[in-house]
Amino acid sequence: MKYNVIYNQEYNCLIGKFVGDLNMESVKEYAKEISKMAKIHDCKRFVNDLREATILLSLANFFDAPSIVSIDVFDRSWKRAIIVKEKLDKLDFFETTSINQGFNVKIFHNMNEALEWL
Repeated sequence: MKYNVIYNQEYNCLIGKFVGDLNMESVKEYAKEISKMAKIHDCKRFVNDLREATILLSLANFFDAPSIVSIDVFDRSWKRAIIVKEKLDKLDFFETTSINQGFNVKIFHNMNEALEWL
């Protein structure tokens, strides 16, 4: 697992890239770095590039994820774009579940579209 999170001044957002196996343990570790950068830059807009991630989360993980990460990092004031290389029903489910719980999350396949949406 490898990840990095940077602040993009032009778009006033954080951009994270995750490479490798994405499971609940790695999500929590990655979230800590996102939280740290969010505090440094006072920013609650995030592009999450998962195009090189192997998503190992179950449907149950996706159902629980919005409330789990809201406790640690993302409250309902965040706006998050998630970029993936291919359509996954689990991610559509995550997007719908997140929106239903009051989170502003959208799935994309293109970085430029995600940045424009933010």
